[in-house]
Amino acid sequence: MINLCEALFILGLDDEEEVVPKTVITTLESVLAGAILAELFLQNRVRLVEDRVIVTDPTPTEHSILDKALFDIVDAGRPRKIKYWINTLIYKKFLDEIGHYLVEIGVLVRKKKRLHLLIPNSNSQNGNVSAKDNLKNRLREIVLAGKQPELTERILLAFLYHGELLKLAFPHGESKAAHKKVKKLITNDEEGICLGEPMDEIVAVACGLDH
Repeated sequence: MINLCEALFILGLDDEEEVVPKTVITTLESVLAGAILAELFLQNRVRLVEDRVIVTDPTPTEHSILDKALFDIVDAGRPRKIKYWINTLIYKKFLDEIGHYLVEIGVLVRKKKRLHLLIPNSNSQNGNVSAKDNLKNRLREIVLAGKQPELTERILLAFLYHGELLKLAFPHGESKAAHKKVKKLITNDEEGICLGEPMDEIVAVACGLDH
């Protein structure tokens, strides 16, 4: 199963150009950095103490990108704030590395410097659909058909919503309805994120909501 940063990268790929468009790269890099921290939290490798990232388990995750980030946090020698790590991970240029990783594990294939999405997804119940189509179909089921989301899916929707990237998952004709329903799904009455700390904090910093 793909994780948060992989899902965001796949959604960011343009269907025709088969690259991540320059118009979304800046935002996507920040959101990807947040997704990497979120994954480390979900896998019980880090926690937050007073807005600072603390390593609770330095055991490798066996995922090259997550481990690279985890080792950087371990090597820092002292707890640093979420914003420091978001900025550091952006600087690491993980966008290209995630693409390489997805090629290595067989989710994408590279041809003439392009990343092709039309690879049968063995986990799909719908037959030969790309990982991106499978992911978008699942998000549509959650948002438009009322299917119950898993925690990771709510976190993914929160990154897309607060990063203003819902357009990557929903076509123009569905965007207005999707925006309203996602807002209800991942925010509380005061319009704050409601994923629970520290996930709220990670999403807020990655999406620039902490100003």
